[in-house]
Amino acid sequence: MEEKVTNMVYDLIIRNARLKDHGPSADIGIKDGNIRNIGNIKDTVPKDREINAEHNLVIPGFVNSHTHLDKADLLSKMKPSQFGGTLEENRRLIREFKENYTIAGIKERAGRVIREMAKEGITAIRTQVDVDPTAELLPLKAICELRKEYVHIVDIEICAFPQEGVFKQGARELLEQALNDGADLLGGLPLVEKTEKEQKEHIDVLFEIAKNYDVELEVQIDESNNPEDFMLPYLVEKTINEGYEGRVSATHCISLSKVDNKTASGVIKRVKEAGINVIVTPSCNLITGFPEIRGSRSYNSITRVRDLVENGVNVAIGTDNIRDIFYPLGNGSMIREMHVLATATRMSRVEDVVHIFDMASLNGAKILNLDYGVDVGRQADLLITGSTTKRGVISSREIIPYVVKNGRVVSQT
Repeated sequence: MEEKVTNMVYDLIIRNARLKDHGPSADIGIKDGNIRNIGNIKDTVPKDREINAEHNLVIPGFVNSHTHLDKADLLSKMKPSQFGGTLEENRRLIREFKENYTIAGIKERAGRVIREMAKEGITAIRTQVDVDPTAELLPLKAICELRKEYVHIVDIEICAFPQEGVFKQGARELLEQALNDGADLLGGLPLVEKTEKEQKEHIDVLFEIAKNYDVELEVQIDESNNPEDFMLPYLVEKTINEGYEGRVSATHCISLSKVDNKTASGVIKRVKEAGINVIVTPSCNLITGFPEIRGSRSYNSITRVRDLVENGVNVAIGTDNIRDIFYPLGNGSMIREMHVLATATRMSRVEDVVHIFDMASLNGAKILNLDYGVDVGRQADLLITGSTTKRGVISSREIIPYVVKNGRVVSQT
């Protein structure tokens, strides 16, 4: 665990850090944005470059694997009558808002939420950004500017998101332009299309574009409890047939909880074979409203998280929408999302808590290709918590005493 160093002048030393539940404490030496030493560090640094963790857990930074920064905090623009709509009603409403978007307005709202997330311990974000005939590339330009402005606080990865589908006139061309103008990967939303045939064709178009631009895919899929809204099997087979294993993430996958156990088991095994990541957004997944369709309840659920984890699928957590049309609550807290996930899925065993923490940090870092972990040589994106155990962190107030990004303290509470 210790690295041999000579005359090391550390940029930061974290003293008395507990690295795992009930484990011994150690010092963490950080230099040039990386962890360089873990152990009993005798070197001294000025007091402003030393933190006493007081034998509390030090963990990797949280990774918000799925959110929508361009829509963040639209709550301030909404009327009381606009709350609580169905998914389709909300999609119509967002089009109305986008017609009046400005770059300054998006940056003001999204910047505020980025700062909130940073204080809550989020050190990396993958954000969906609407790219469609209504918004065109204006939201992308705003978020690209914020990515540069906040580079020292948080890593931001941008996903070009076709909120209005891929078949409207000009939609595909805009997505391709977005990938030329700063978007890192391509998103998808099959459910926005009208028929099952068009939903499959939506996925086909995504793979066509992604392969042409050599980018990864993240597809929002199966957002309802309706077992007939089940496009995940098609996405899995398409991934394998196109040779895109390990380059696709599927967000939500809620219908997987509604199909029978035998069907779900078979699909989960194929998800693993395809190397597809699954991203859950606990609070938003539960609140999304759907009408009563053939026995589908009007309230939603979360995908089969435990089954996915036990089958070796990489599962990560996102906050999804923050105080906007689709979710008028939220504060960017990953601790809150972990708590909701644990409660809704009854994942309360010792090993469950470990898995949930991995979902909130290491698993998301894997999706974003970040080198996370409290180990020598890893990126020094670290959280100094106020608890000696992971269960204690989930049960505590949503406060992170110190947030360290690339070896620098960016938030102190």
